[in-house]
Amino acid sequence: VIVASKGTLDKFIGDCIMALWNAPRSIKNHKRAAVGAALDMQSRLLQLHKSWAQAGIPTVRFRIGINTDTVLVGNFGCEHRINYTVLGDGVNLASRLEATNKPFGTVALVSESTQSQLHEDFAFRRIGNITVPGKAEVLAVYEPLYRLTSAASPLSPPLPQCMSSTSCCSPTNSCAQIVVEVAPAPTETPNEETSADGDTVLNAWRTVPKAVMSELTQNYEEGMRHFVTGNLSAAEGAFKRAAQAVPEDGPTALLLGLCRTEMPGPHWDGVIRFEHK
Repeated sequence: VIVASKGTLDKFIGDCIMALWNAPRSIKNHKRAAVGAALDMQSRLLQLHKSWAQAGIPTVRFRIGINTDTVLVGNFGCEHRINYTVLGDGVNLASRLEATNKPFGTVALVSESTQSQLHEDFAFRRIGNITVPGKAEVLAVYEPLYRLTSAASPLSPPLPQCMSSTSCCSPTNSCAQIVVEVAPAPTETPNEETSADGDTVLNAWRTVPKAVMSELTQNYEEGMRHFVTGNLSAAEGAFKRAAQAVPEDGPTALLLGLCRTEMPGPHWDGVIRFEHK
């Protein structure tokens, strides 16, 4: 899926995959390619779940973080060992976003720098304003939900030609990067289908009717508006309505818990702060 979307598979890191778009070959819309690949991987893994279940093979899940930034990309190392890769703070942020999926119960999270300019391509849910471990900067993060355009998923075009190992991009290049971590799936995966069609969309590892997803998103985003201003009573009411639409929704469960435990003070800003990886 990564290669079909014109991404570059950088490396395997334990149970993680690091990939980038827009290098070594430029891509006209690398943000769209990266987000589309995330949705396609989610749909493709659900297809595999069905065949694995029939064969008695345990299923797995993954989490994805995508960030777009100006980074260093090219051949790094010394005469004894050299590696084509990407370096920079933007790469680290993609990894932090991948880990942030765990408390939210989401599959994929993208930064605002990736989500911007993609309003006509994908439906997103604004999850909230957060800080990630090791950073004080407040970030708006989004969950990609489904494609808005009728263009087919690019899963079957011919594979791009391999680039020579000596090829190198400009020292700074705007790239979208995705990190996938495989994690064991629960023994039960309710409402799991092979893929989402025109009337249903993916919510984590479930498919739900698109109208239900719209109801969930509207109530969730209403709740977030109240949460940011410190009106936790109104926020809780909106999140309860979101939970009625999709009871298993992870972000809704997390925010409902915060509404019941947080005590807004004079310096309340509604930022969800994560201090540990």
